[in-house]
Amino acid sequence: MQRDKEGKNAKKKYFNKSFVFLVAGTVIMIAASFATGIMFKVITGNMQNIEQEYTLDYDKHYAFIAEDSESEFCKEAFAAAYAQAREYNAYLEDLGAALGSEYSAEDLLRIAVNSKLDGIVYMGGAGERVVEYIDRAADEGIGVVVLQNDVEASKRHCYVGINYYELGQMYALQIEKLTEKTGMGDISIDVLVDEDMAEGTSNLIIMAIEDYLTEKNGEDKLPEIVLTKIDAEDIFSAEESIRNIFLVKEKLPDIMLCANSVYTRCAYQAVIDYNLVGEIQIVGFFVNDTILDAIDKEVIYSTISIDTQEMGRSSIKALQEYNSMGYTNSYLPVEMEIIDNSKAHQIINEKNNREQE
Repeated sequence: MQRDKEGKNAKKKYFNKSFVFLVAGTVIMIAASFATGIMFKVITGNMQNIEQEYTLDYDKHYAFIAEDSESEFCKEAFAAAYAQAREYNAYLEDLGAALGSEYSAEDLLRIAVNSKLDGIVYMGGAGERVVEYIDRAADEGIGVVVLQNDVEASKRHCYVGINYYELGQMYALQIEKLTEKTGMGDISIDVLVDEDMAEGTSNLIIMAIEDYLTEKNGEDKLPEIVLTKIDAEDIFSAEESIRNIFLVKEKLPDIMLCANSVYTRCAYQAVIDYNLVGEIQIVGFFVNDTILDAIDKEVIYSTISIDTQEMGRSSIKALQEYNSMGYTNSYLPVEMEIIDNSKAHQIINEKNNREQE
């Protein structure tokens, strides 16, 4: 009898434990199912948002192609162009970055043409293959807008950039200020330009400088002006070419005029490295924090500021006009401004005040 009673108690305890485990398991399963349902809704909701974001329908698909896509000049122009494209419900793709591999500008142009895009914004050199692909694009009805350096020999539809004669006049004004006390008789000037720059464009800069100085001082007081073409395949090539000026030339120039932002940075670094600050005066191109600081410290005399945002916006407006009307302006000018020591100091102070607010 005692054993039967103990057996019944054991069975009862076993049943109670099993029941507890069953209830607990059921509760856990229900909770897990509920949690899974919530997670599923969150995930599917996020996926729908992602899908909606990446499946937007655009009216036009444009490609942005640049030889030096990492430069600040290029990045600013692209950002403004991208924002303008969105306003037109168009997608501007940085083609070099999107492909994830290093391609030359020529190869990117070929890819863009073969992809039958609606338009191309190009910023780079003007070699034969570049001309060939731009002409192919134009023949196939793809709008092509060239930024900064014109590809004059091509069938491009629009050039958005500076007036190089006006640039030469601005350089001449800086030369005049730099030689107020010393005069121009024995002054030598190097104008640093891209080796791919069209000969007509580089000659236009020199002609503008000479025209201005002749009008102000007469032909007998013109300085020696030398056009130096820089190997601009990449930033390292440009840096080496500019350093060679300091190493090879028997007589270094008194003034260096830099026709782009890379040359400005390289020349600035070279005069520091070779302890020539104050002996060689640099007139730069473009504005960023480094250049502003160098002007403020009187390492660079002045620089020509380019409205890169206007350049980017205008490139997309030109493509939109071409696609809607079949034509567009062949040239859209971009504003320039001289930034000297006092202006640079003002800009730096205004920036510092904004950061402190």
